Amino acid sequence: MMHQRKRPGWKAMGLGALCALATATACAAQDETQATANGTPQDPFAAQLQALARDGVFIRANLINQYATNPRGGVDQGRTNVGQFNIGADLDMQKLVGIPGGSFHFTVYRDYGNGLNHDVTGTFAKQQYIYKNEFPRWHLGLFAWEQKFLGDRLDVLFGRLGTTSYYAHLATNCQFQSGTHCGVPRLINSEAGYSLLPSATWALNGNYKLTKHAYIEAGAYEVNPTTSASNGMDFSIANATGVTFPVEWGWVRMDPAEDPYGFEVKAGGYLSTAPLTDPFYNTTGRSRGRYGGTAREASSERSGVYLMADHVVWRPSPGSSRNLDVFAGIAHQLETDEIMRRQVYAGFVLTGPFASRPTDTVGLSLSYFRMTDAEEAYLNDARLKAGGTGKNNPNQFTVELNYGWKPVPGLTVMPNIQYAIHPDNSGLPNTKTVPKNLLVYGLNVQVNISRLFGLRRPAAVE
Repeated sequence: MMHQRKRPGWKAMGLGALCALATATACAAQDETQATANGTPQDPFAAQLQALARDGVFIRANLINQYATNPRGGVDQGRTNVGQFNIGADLDMQKLVGIPGGSFHFTVYRDYGNGLNHDVTGTFAKQQYIYKNEFPRWHLGLFAWEQKFLGDRLDVLFGRLGTTSYYAHLATNCQFQSGTHCGVPRLINSEAGYSLLPSATWALNGNYKLTKHAYIEAGAYEVNPTTSASNGMDFSIANATGVTFPVEWGWVRMDPAEDPYGFEVKAGGYLSTAPLTDPFYNTTGRSRGRYGGTAREASSERSGVYLMADHVVWRPSPGSSRNLDVFAGIAHQLETDEIMRRQVYAGFVLTGPFASRPTDTVGLSLSYFRMTDAEEAYLNDARLKAGGTGKNNPNQFTVELNYGWKPVPGLTVMPNIQYAIHPDNSGLPNTKTVPKNLLVYGLNVQVNISRLFGLRRPAAVE
């Protein structure tokens, strides 16, 4: 049955986003025509922002809006719109107060709407990656001091951080709307105990450059499930449930001036002491899907490993911005008290599909998810209790194809189509029927407001 999910205020937020988009586009067009030969913006406000950046205060602002509808498949059919506005700054403390190698970062977020998978499809995989917090409110996320040591070879951050900003991340993977691997692979996002912005937690993170192109990174991150519902201003650790310890080795050569066929290789793992809930058993030792009750606490700790890479395999000429970047990765849980055990993904991003459109992109992404035996048994029992029949296939495949149109620098409009074979219903388990293959149409609009105003990060602040 097709229906639309409605919530007070979401339509107004969507219209506001479109108004902001139209205004930003107009500003961008004006900046493009008024820019000087050296790229310095002529708009007075933009010139003031660039002057602030030169003095050590770089302002960041972004608006992301993602619409998705599924005409068939999933637990139900419907449509939702989600989005996020964020604004923050990077403060160069050497320029501002004379502290060499020091900087301070903060970001405030405002999410709105609920994701299609949350309300309609029920799938573990997300059809909109921006949906990160089901509590729509202003939220202080990033709030941290950064200090460089040893001639900038050691970079240490301390404060309120999101783990996903520093680990298991390939920049190419965020040029999609679906939440299968943007930021980090969906399996790690959900099941590794990582803190996902805007729900930052206390953390200490260090990155050490082994060579010019290789690094080792490790950290300790508080796990606190209460942060997502708060405004981010409660810095207490009273409700912390454990600590996540991520580690990653990386080899990165992505400077096109240095290597036109650049690449990234990243390998890592994680251990989280936060307690797990058993996907199948309740506290009395019986099937939770069939008899209900509260999930019992599992005895294992969260742990897993991953490997990922991307590689530019084509450019029409060494200095061209047009390129074909292919990527692939695997994430694997080392314990089985989760929804999914393994994720394998691959794809490509073609930048400049036409010589006349050198910054547009075409993206194709494919992911495979393997459900745990315990989650499969839970869903089957929950379906029997609801009066239905049929079993979930534990092997799920998802695909996204998109086109990223960039009419001006800082603005991306990305229509996309997604398809899932054997979709699960882990988000909405009490359904009578096994979900059919899922078809989704989406529209992803991203506005880098700072970029629209022509801002460039000064070299000294990089």
